[in-house]
Amino acid sequence: MSQLFIAHGHRDVDSVLHVHEAMRRASIPTWYTPPGSKEVDPESVNEAIDSAFGMVVLVSASSIRSKAVEAQLARAQRLGLKLFPIRVDNARLSKPFKSALADQLTDSLGDKGALERLVEAVKTRYERRCPVIAVMNLKGGVGKTTIASQVFGAWQANLGGRTLLIDLDPQYNLTETFFDMEYADASSARDKSVISLFERSRLHAYDMTSPGDSWSKINTEPFDPVNRETIAHNLLTGDKAPEGRFDLISGQFEISKYAFASSPEALAVVGANFRRMIDYYRSEYDLIVFDTNPNATFLTRCALEAADRVLTPMHPDIYSLRGVKLLNQVIREQISEDKRPDLSVLFNTVGRSEQSNFEADARNGAFDEQAGYALSKSLLASALPRSGHLVVRGAGSEDLPWQRLVIHRGRGGGLKRIRQSLTGIAGELKQLMED
Repeated sequence: MSQLFIAHGHRDVDSVLHVHEAMRRASIPTWYTPPGSKEVDPESVNEAIDSAFGMVVLVSASSIRSKAVEAQLARAQRLGLKLFPIRVDNARLSKPFKSALADQLTDSLGDKGALERLVEAVKTRYERRCPVIAVMNLKGGVGKTTIASQVFGAWQANLGGRTLLIDLDPQYNLTETFFDMEYADASSARDKSVISLFERSRLHAYDMTSPGDSWSKINTEPFDPVNRETIAHNLLTGDKAPEGRFDLISGQFEISKYAFASSPEALAVVGANFRRMIDYYRSEYDLIVFDTNPNATFLTRCALEAADRVLTPMHPDIYSLRGVKLLNQVIREQISEDKRPDLSVLFNTVGRSEQSNFEADARNGAFDEQAGYALSKSLLASALPRSGHLVVRGAGSEDLPWQRLVIHRGRGGGLKRIRQSLTGIAGELKQLMED
């Protein structure tokens, strides 16, 4: 797990707990030495710093005099860790503190709004290290599930990192790409599925009634995240499985219940729960991907508000263009600016031999006015060719989940080109997320 390391002096008890609680409310995991503890294993401290995405440094008379904090700060600098210093008191800075922090030390913990600014800065860094991408188009049949599985399977295989797929489509085709229906339904029956991101379920308490059992009630009781092994399915299983982490939180039909909910207040609670769970699992992964339904629903809003970028598969035809137009309209009119994701469009199932007139015209801006925005500027340079290798087939009982990915398995002509295309799209997306 990647977490925020809080460096503090032994007298900074109230301050460290205050900062920790603020980060907890923002779903940001933290690590710090217990205040007042006399014996702390240096190796565990070093391991916590090495796995951290950033370090908050509480600058006080106590921390400035602490050799342990000085060592922690030096280690963070060697690792290139992002530092978030904040004053606890007006103690004079030592040379190491002045050298590392003086230019960034603008706030004191007691200043109005200082803690909120600190949380926002940390949250921005936290979210950047694990981007969230929603695969979405308000037209069906454009290859969303193919893109969600195959492009991001190639991302995990060739570009590294820990990837989590989340099936937000009530038809759960992404889940059935990797598992047969019997397995998927059994998983839903145990609440080892996407509904546990929205409501308190059997994963959180064994004696709970499953939220999937009632369409007329939404459980608004608070709950803590469960560990990833409890809710996610490991897709890289078996003796010959590829290395790395590629997981799936499976879908289920019962999340359709939210479309029929009569209480806006209850929907607001479960929507906030979903965003909080996604923020939490950012600490476990380097990339999170949603596969979504082709409708503008409550689930659409949840995906858009949690995502950093929307990837829209598009066939080179006027019908897919309309789906992109409607999606952009939903993003601009329904999602507040502070939660609004960027939009990238990927041409899917293009001809093998040459670029179609439609695609060429789109890249030259011919459809920008019709799309209602600068479509030409949101198009990925890469495109995915039409190929039988990418035809979605239900998972067979004889297959392991990872064997459903073209990047790992396949036979026949054109396979090399398809793998190169998938890897190229993944690489272009990753570059966009890092810019």
